Amino acid sequence: MVLERLSDFGIDLPRHPSNIQAEWSLPFMRWVVNNTTDGMESALEKTDPPGIILSTHRDIVCDPALYNLARVEAGMDTTHIVLGTNLADIPWVRDIMDLNKALFIDRNATGRAALQQQIQLSANIAEIVSNGSKVWIAQAPGRTKNGVDKTHPALLRMLGLAHGGEKQGASVLNGLIRSVAIRYDINPCDGRVVAERIRGEKLPEDDVASMLEGLSGWKGKVRIAESAPLQFDGTKGKESWVAAAEQVDETVSSLPVRGVWADAAEASLRNPESIADSELAHRIDDIREWVRDLMPEVDRETVRECALELYREST
Repeated sequence: MVLERLSDFGIDLPRHPSNIQAEWSLPFMRWVVNNTTDGMESALEKTDPPGIILSTHRDIVCDPALYNLARVEAGMDTTHIVLGTNLADIPWVRDIMDLNKALFIDRNATGRAALQQQIQLSANIAEIVSNGSKVWIAQAPGRTKNGVDKTHPALLRMLGLAHGGEKQGASVLNGLIRSVAIRYDINPCDGRVVAERIRGEKLPEDDVASMLEGLSGWKGKVRIAESAPLQFDGTKGKESWVAAAEQVDETVSSLPVRGVWADAAEASLRNPESIADSELAHRIDDIREWVRDLMPEVDRETVRECALELYREST
C-alpha cells in the first residue's frame, strides 16, 4: 500500500530493501526536499559526539526525518527518534518507524505507569548514547502551536533519571544535550494546527492527515542549525531542571536560523497593518478559508491572531 501510494508521486522504491533507511527513508526525504521545498540549509556541528538531540517541534514526521537527512548529507549517521505512540496506531506506520530506529512514549500514561515508562525510556536512551549513538527528541510533548519554543523541564528530568539526576540535578546531563532549531518558511499544516488550537482538541484523523500534509505540502526554505553540547554546571537540585530548560531555550533562540515570516508575524501581532498586502497576509487569508471549512462559525480575528502566533518564532 505504501509503495503504491509513493509510486503515484513518481517515487519508485525497492520492494525488499536490505537497508530501509538507505534504500527507502533517505531517498524519500530527498524527494521531499526536491519537490516540496525551496531547498534545505543546515549548520551542523563539526564534531558529533554521542548524545541527545533536543529539537524544536513543528512537524510530526519531517522534523526528525529532515534533520537525519542533513546529518547523512554531512557524512554523519542517523539518530534514533523518540515519538509518541499516537503516531503508531496504524500498523504499517509503526513497522516503518520501528525500522527507522524509533523509540515510543505513551503520553497518555499516568501515575505509576507513567513513572515506570519514564524510567525505562531514560535507561534506553542512556544505553544508546553509551553505545556511541544519538537520540532525537522534541523539547516538549506535542508540536508547538503558538510559535513559542519552550523546553519542558520534566523532559530534561526524565532524561536525567538514568544518570542519577534525581539526587544531583541537571548537571548530570553535562555534555549530553545539543539544541537543534528546525525552521520552515511555510507550515503545510498551518490551517489544521490553527483549527486544533481554536477547537482546543485534536480530531481522531488529525495525526494521519498531518503526516501526509507535512510530507507532501509546500514548505518554502527549510533551515536547520544545532548547538555544541550544553553544560549545566551550577544547576543543582530539583529546581535545576527549570534553570536548565531556560538555558536550552536561550540556546535555541541564539541559533542563526529563522523562517522568512517570523519577524513580520511578531510585528503584526502588535501592529496589524504592518503586513498589509504581503505574502504573509495572503497566507493568512488561505488559513482562514481552510479553518472555515473545518469550523464554519469561527471568528476571523481569532484565526488571524492564531496564525500570526504560529509563524512567530519565540522562546
